Amino acid sequence: MRRLFLILAACAPGFASTVVNTLAGCDGVIDFGTASASCEVSLQTNASAEASTATLSVDTTVNASPPGISSAEASLSGAYVLTVTGGSGDAFAEPQLSTELELGTDSVFRNYASVGLANASGGCTAMAGNGNPFLNTCTPTAVPFVFNTPQVLFLIMFAETQIQPGAIRDYDSASAAEAGFVFYGANGQVLNGVTYSFVPVSSFIPTPEPGMFPLLAAMACAVPIARRRRRRS
Repeated sequence: MRRLFLILAACAPGFASTVVNTLAGCDGVIDFGTASASCEVSLQTNASAEASTATLSVDTTVNASPPGISSAEASLSGAYVLTVTGGSGDAFAEPQLSTELELGTDSVFRNYASVGLANASGGCTAMAGNGNPFLNTCTPTAVPFVFNTPQVLFLIMFAETQIQPGAIRDYDSASAAEAGFVFYGANGQVLNGVTYSFVPVSSFIPTPEPGMFPLLAAMACAVPIARRRRRRS
């Protein structure tokens, strides 16, 4: 139930009081934040998690020593404004989304990471996890935009590292990040000399249209929820 709560927290765009939300959970120790969240526990296992808006990344780590059951989860979600200058007219942005897993030799570890970025006109996602091949749907035409015209994008990322009973001493980690954009012209050419800003939505800018929330939540969260349902069956 605790893991399900963390998944739902990561997948639900909570704009009631803040534009960007971060969460970190380590074996029942949960930290919420805006700019960042982190936790660390050292019992039979060493679990740590961190979500940071400064680096636009989430990271989880578990270092296991038997007997132990341990997990670490981290999420970041929020609305950001992308404004591209240095040109005119229509063009495209390819988000540089990444996921990374460091897997030990013990099969009772479970790692998962995902990151998605989208609005009504486009977007993409990257994800990886135990039993799931790496997937990245970002292409040179993923996010259409118009130069000098701000547009709101919704970003959501999630990482989890979990061990089950019987693990030998080992080290596993999972992380996800958004590392900027590559820009392309209407004919597919890479655009040089382009500058951009990617900042959280300010209070005076409307939040993303409600119709985008289910779309991106499904992109980033359908796989981890489905995996947990399969584990129970």
